[in-house]
Amino acid sequence: MQKYTLYTLVDITNSGITNPNSKDILGYNQQQNLNTVIQLIGMRSQPINVSVSVKEAQDIVDLGFGNAFKGLHTVWKMEFNSEHTDVFNKNQNQVHFLETEFEGAVFTSGLTETVNFEKDLFVVFDNETKNTYFKYG
Repeated sequence: MQKYTLYTLVDITNSGITNPNSKDILGYNQQQNLNTVIQLIGMRSQPINVSVSVKEAQDIVDLGFGNAFKGLHTVWKMEFNSEHTDVFNKNQNQVHFLETEFEGAVFTSGLTETVNFEKDLFVVFDNETKNTYFKYG
């Protein structure tokens, strides 16, 4: 079993609201963002032991986000495991296929994020606007 961690400035709160007719539009959209993340990971391996936590007012200067984001912001952290060995690995980069699957995927913004996104897309490769990154192990 291999462990991975996703860090993002996108609101992926696990609200549990799955009914599109819910009066809790915020909760529904948060859950849809999380569902998108799980589906993107699931393109190569079903994530197991998933946990999502939120850290508010984090100084992100030394984290792995793009240079466009400075100061104190809310960061979502999602930890998960994969039963498959090296399923996201390519050329010694253990998160290569996570990065390529996420790059350019659409999400819903305007939830509880503390940053403004240029576009409502997961950005992994741009050093200026990177809003999501991964750690292995």
